[in-house]
Amino acid sequence: MTYCPNVSENQLNSRRQLSVKETPGISPLRVEKIPDFKGRLPERPLYVYLPSGYDENPQRYYPVVYMHDGQNCFQSYVEDSFVGSWKAGFTADELAQKGLMRQCVIVGIGHGEARRMEEYLPPYLNFSPEMKVSESAADDEAEKMIHGKADHTLEYYIKDVAPYVNSHYRILQGPENTAVCGSSMGGLFTAHIALEAPEFANNYAIISPSFQLSRTKSGQLETVERLRNDLRQGLRIWLDSGTQSAPGYGTDNMHETRSAYEALRENGYKEGQDFQYFLDDGAGHNEEAWAARLPKIFQFLFPHR
Repeated sequence: MTYCPNVSENQLNSRRQLSVKETPGISPLRVEKIPDFKGRLPERPLYVYLPSGYDENPQRYYPVVYMHDGQNCFQSYVEDSFVGSWKAGFTADELAQKGLMRQCVIVGIGHGEARRMEEYLPPYLNFSPEMKVSESAADDEAEKMIHGKADHTLEYYIKDVAPYVNSHYRILQGPENTAVCGSSMGGLFTAHIALEAPEFANNYAIISPSFQLSRTKSGQLETVERLRNDLRQGLRIWLDSGTQSAPGYGTDNMHETRSAYEALRENGYKEGQDFQYFLDDGAGHNEEAWAARLPKIFQFLFPHR
């Protein structure tokens, strides 16, 4: 039996709809917000983009992209973000109108605010936000240690979010019609989903991933090694990074991402067929950079056919 979260009529009626770019005779794209979605994780917003023309053809069903950090996905709700917007709705509509991408539904799943790090961190990883400066600080560091709970978040996606989306919107079923997309910690979480639940989605965009957090004491990148040895064949993987974390500083984890590129090749993935690697020279670790390459990402996930 499929589990659906208990969403009250008040929740459904409180969706805020914002229409943009109207075309005569065609319903414009819109982004609906469910502000307090309930599931097995604490309440958070869901944002659902519906493409232009969604209302005119009730028999048409669409592939779906699940995006992490939903507060940052859509310009319609940029006030919900403190870092800016990917403008995912505008990008998807423009690509579809140009015949470069299939029309799709995009679901931005809100992060857990202060819980974001633990929600996206794989369960085999722990992270301390502060470096230990002395032996006397060891106990304090242990108390501050963040333990990965990405398995709980994955269960929330599969058993709460996806059933709700499938029952309230016209979604094509099957992993071939499902994509997952995320950056930074969301990129790390996207890799975790590909490893742990490849039956959920067939298409993945791993953007500027925080693979450095999976480095063991021996220097090995555990998530990268899992991509090398455990990732199932037959998925479609987009992998990228910029070359700086901020102007003149850092590398946007490009070396760790390059290691993941080599791992995928050793696993048997063939660049240009079932995976694509892109190094965005000069790009930083921020929403502006990710928004700029989102057209390439969307065309890879759901190319027009």
